[in-house]
Amino acid sequence: MSKSKSFLSILLGLAAGTAIGMLYAPDKGWKTRARIRKAAENGYEDLQDNLENLGTKVDEKTAQAKETLKALGDTLKEKAGVIKEEARAKLVEQLSRLEEALKQAEKAAEEAVNDAQEAPADDQAKA
Repeated sequence: MSKSKSFLSILLGLAAGTAIGMLYAPDKGWKTRARIRKAAENGYEDLQDNLENLGTKVDEKTAQAKETLKALGDTLKEKAGVIKEEARAKLVEQLSRLEEALKQAEKAAEEAVNDAQEAPADDQAKA
């Protein structure tokens, strides 16, 4: 059971006990009714105060939760930015390697073509 429900149960129990005690007290009826009315008013005021305190606590916890969520969102955005930049850097590095590999393949292809063109000329010179 939550604290507010426990407190409310205790408060209601006290009010009921007070009312029963006053009903069996050896006072005049109007005095007993006045005491019951006063006790009920005090209980009602206490209940209102506790509800206001509970509302304030809920507002405070809600504000704290919003701040925590905002901080978490900011942290996630920052980390996402870092990851994005790291990925971009890796892609640039991979592209550079690919360009270098293509240049080497192109150079090897040119050398192979040159070697192939020179080979028939060498074969004709031998013949």
